[in-house]
Amino acid sequence: CKGHDFCGEGHICGDHSQCQNLLTRAACVCRPGFAPIREDEAYCQDVDECAAGAHYCHEFTTCTNTAGSFHCDCLPGFLRVDDYSCTEHNECISGTHNCDSNAICTNTVGSHRCTCGPGYIGNGTTCQPFCDGGCKNGGSCVSPNVCLCQSGFKGELCETDVNECAVGIAQCHPNTHCVNLPGWFHCECRAGYHDNGSFALNGDSCTDIDECATGRHSCQNQTVCVNLEGSYDCRCPSGQHCSGECLHDGQTKRNGHVWTLLGDRCSVCTCVNGQVFCRRTMCECDNPNVDLFCCPECDNRITSHCQSHNGQVTYRSGDTWIHDCQSCRCLQGEVDCWPVPCPKLHCRHTVLLEGNCCARCVGSPCETDGDSAAAVVPDLTKSCRDERGAQQLGGSSWRPDGGPCILCHCQDGNICCSADPLCPFNN
Repeated sequence: CKGHDFCGEGHICGDHSQCQNLLTRAACVCRPGFAPIREDEAYCQDVDECAAGAHYCHEFTTCTNTAGSFHCDCLPGFLRVDDYSCTEHNECISGTHNCDSNAICTNTVGSHRCTCGPGYIGNGTTCQPFCDGGCKNGGSCVSPNVCLCQSGFKGELCETDVNECAVGIAQCHPNTHCVNLPGWFHCECRAGYHDNGSFALNGDSCTDIDECATGRHSCQNQTVCVNLEGSYDCRCPSGQHCSGECLHDGQTKRNGHVWTLLGDRCSVCTCVNGQVFCRRTMCECDNPNVDLFCCPECDNRITSHCQSHNGQVTYRSGDTWIHDCQSCRCLQGEVDCWPVPCPKLHCRHTVLLEGNCCARCVGSPCETDGDSAAAVVPDLTKSCRDERGAQQLGGSSWRPDGGPCILCHCQDGNICCSADPLCPFNN
């Protein structure tokens, strides 16, 4: 039969304790996870199973005590199996790591390690290709030991200037001759021609100089100056006898006379029918009496060789090369360098590209490099109207509506916009 309910008669138990009917009376019993404060168990307190070691948490977990119980939390880098156990999480296999695409992911206990792969440098989360020796002349390292060269350069490290004149890239007008420069070229008017003021890039603006009209000739002794395309001729009038002598540096030279140019022992001049022609001394290296001062390329002695600035290249006497925007030449064991001559530009907008030694003309102010010393100073008097119709002063900058990473500026009345590299939304 059903026993008597002693608890129903108002037997009171404290917190975390519950009443339990016995055969002859009621008694207080602590709830699971609690221990009695005194013998009658009317009052109970929480048992810290974690501290007492009375929990069931397995390896790779942390025991956390709760009121009347406990729970097991997985350590960082581990995944839950059940309420009491966790297993290691392999981020490398699951793809939940933060390693760069060019890094090697190595799983560790509770975590992982990122190491940049061969040919790359960085902290593992970001890896950049590494080119041994570095890319020269503005080139970019795009993969291990592979440089992407800027226009006008070539070589494994972009260390070699492309001679556009020699390879036929340059399309210069016949009235000009091509002058190779580091990274590009220049079409320069030939002797007897000058630019008409339009300064065409291909030299189409080079026109003939009338030496006779301008007095830039050497005709004398009754000879008559006759202008020719790119030159002139000294002719005797009909019925007269002309000596064909030449006037040079204030001295009269007879027709056919050959002499060494004053102050330059490596140049010889000839008077031919009233005209003076000068040229460099012809170098015949087979001649045992060749002047090595004028013909350093004929000097094959090892002591006359030169080393490049980094010591990696050996040049023979007479060789020339470009280094840091300087033309260098090996002269009998000594290196002489001088600044690369840059053509005079007659245009408003110029730009000095990275890796180039000389500025070049561009058609738009937006193509100029604002940080370049060759860039033209903006005209502050020329304003612009932005996309909202507001007037922007010359030289001012702003961000257009809806373009937090676009930066526009007013330059010579033109609106020039580009992506802002410092914008956090670009990262």
